Amino acid sequence: MFSSFSARAPRSPRPARGTAYRVRLAIAVGYAAAVTVATGIVLAADLFADDPGFIGVWLILVTAPLSMVALALLELPGEMPQAVTNVLFYVATTGAGVIQAWLIWPGSLRRRKTSP
Repeated sequence: MFSSFSARAPRSPRPARGTAYRVRLAIAVGYAAAVTVATGIVLAADLFADDPGFIGVWLILVTAPLSMVALALLELPGEMPQAVTNVLFYVATTGAGVIQAWLIWPGSLRRRKTSP
């Protein structure tokens, strides 16, 4: 009954990952770290500074262009409390940065092998 599970075909060795893979991985990890640091700095300034000014612009610039699209989609009609607006801002910009880092990541950019 279970004999088909025990007789596996030998697996081919994993293909070697080249320099391009490592470079894209380093860029993706570096970008994700930059998004995390920028979010932390902007959040700390927003929470602890008396007047944070326009510090949120830095988070938008770090996570652009996808954050601009996300923020444009969040322009909802009507009044919302300031706390809800702040949470939506951080979720939209940080989420856009994480999505962009994932798009840079080599696993998402691999092409499938096509048969001849």
